[in-house]
Amino acid sequence: MATLGPRALLLWLVLLLVSTATHAREPVIELEGLTQQSLVEQVEFRPAAPDVPLEEVRTDKGFRPLHRADINQGISGQAYWLRTRLVNTHNKPVSWILVHKTSYLDHIELYTRDATASKFERAHLSDRVPFHERPIDYRTLAFPGQTGGDSYTDIYLKVYYDKPDSVSLQFTLYSPEAFTQAVQYENLWFGAYYGALAVMLFLALIIGTLLRRPSVFIYAALLLATGWKWTLLNGFGYQYLWPDSIYGHNEGFHIAFLLFALCATQFSKSFLNTRVHFPLGHRLLQVIQFVALAGIAVRLMGAYEPALHIAFITLAVIAFLLPVIGAHAWYSGLRYARWYFLAWLLYCVSLLLTLASAYLSIVPNGMYALILLQVGSLLEAVFLTVALTERLLNLETERRKALALANQDPLTGLGNRRLLQSEYEGFIESGSAHRKPMYLIMIDLDYFKQINDQYGHDAGDQVLREVARLLRAHCRDTDVCIRYGGEEFALLVRTDGVQSARAIAERIREEFARTPTLYEGHSIAHTLSCGVTPVQRHGQALSVNEMMKHADQALYEGKAAGRNCTVIYRDSLSNPSLQTIQ
Repeated sequence: MATLGPRALLLWLVLLLVSTATHAREPVIELEGLTQQSLVEQVEFRPAAPDVPLEEVRTDKGFRPLHRADINQGISGQAYWLRTRLVNTHNKPVSWILVHKTSYLDHIELYTRDATASKFERAHLSDRVPFHERPIDYRTLAFPGQTGGDSYTDIYLKVYYDKPDSVSLQFTLYSPEAFTQAVQYENLWFGAYYGALAVMLFLALIIGTLLRRPSVFIYAALLLATGWKWTLLNGFGYQYLWPDSIYGHNEGFHIAFLLFALCATQFSKSFLNTRVHFPLGHRLLQVIQFVALAGIAVRLMGAYEPALHIAFITLAVIAFLLPVIGAHAWYSGLRYARWYFLAWLLYCVSLLLTLASAYLSIVPNGMYALILLQVGSLLEAVFLTVALTERLLNLETERRKALALANQDPLTGLGNRRLLQSEYEGFIESGSAHRKPMYLIMIDLDYFKQINDQYGHDAGDQVLREVARLLRAHCRDTDVCIRYGGEEFALLVRTDGVQSARAIAERIREEFARTPTLYEGHSIAHTLSCGVTPVQRHGQALSVNEMMKHADQALYEGKAAGRNCTVIYRDSLSNPSLQTIQ
């Protein structure tokens, strides 16, 4: 075997390097065993002016390998060309489907040429035509093709927008079977996502209708805006909801983004009551809302690029601002704000990643940032639902506390006449009046003015508190015990009969009479009088006024009989039943 001389060896190495470089400029994808293949690292790409034809691009040497860092090109008005060769080493034809990963790409021009063809065939895919004109019924632009046995197909792709927008060069090549399976998996995920949003929206509408809380309806609007935004981004809106509305699909993105920002800021204002708790944050949110409205107006007037920048900048600002406001609210003592903070923190981190990917092209992960954002939006909705639920529970607790205070006598801690009236009305409305009978016991302290005059009003207050303690001791949970006013008290009791009600009154009267109140070294003796009346007459419940009038009449008779006694009301007070303790 002859040995190579130095010159021949050098020539061989040069030819090898040239051959390797030439091969590198001609990327190849093997179709044998194809299931799902990303075009990243499998194609070459180059930017060009939108009007540059294929013939000029083919002869140009500006192509370079498409790496992961090149997928997102940011906002651009250029066209981007991609090229590769599909090689089928099998003796039978292989079918394939080429899919772009975004739903908002305006145009794909696909140029294909088989090994036996001399010219390229052109196919044009666009979302600027009705949806039914697409070759594949799919939410993003997709093209079916076939490569013959023991052959290859050269492919050139031209990707561009009518107006500058966020450019993604992420394509995936599928076998038909793998594409069908991928669509099924997608439908499971998207079905779960939109189903969860629908459930939360339904609950928000029901709760808002029942409680009439504005913040709940605003939250429902936020969920609707979220759903609309994602039906656009996922492509389902154009596929299923408005397949003939070219304008609605192409021009609605930035309006949807800005409407989402409006709903998010309005919900924050209402939910956190920023006007009261965070005036500076409230004013900042108002500025964002004004800018969002201006952006929507600009887009409706036909300006595309200004609306695009307004939408992206507005989203970036709320991504920073809402978690800060939530953290401040939580730190300031609004416990339910912790869920709000967590919701917006998760969502806004993914939102900033997506904006960095789509707007600035500094995140090299293709559509993964958008997927993360959609997962974040679902978690955000869940945590905001938790936050809203906790807020409503807090409001209900505060309402009950306020109601209890409104129905409470501050000196004795007993209820007041408002509580007596509401409890009695509830007793009537519930139908309890037709079961166990109810009686009203009116109590009035005897000679209470003399106690105040002799021992002072503080001593009188202590006597009133002693009466309250005594009444609590003799009342059951089902009884209503109130201070009616001054030195008057009332008990609303359910018992078997009038004699049982009289016995309760007697036990209270007797214990009060034999237990003087100790105050600052003084032993204050005291007595009280009771008037007892049924709250029904001839099987019909009395009104509150009638009930009180009857009890007062019985009490008046007791006072007239010498006090320190219990009197039962009868229809004829000319012969009342009296029990007087001397």
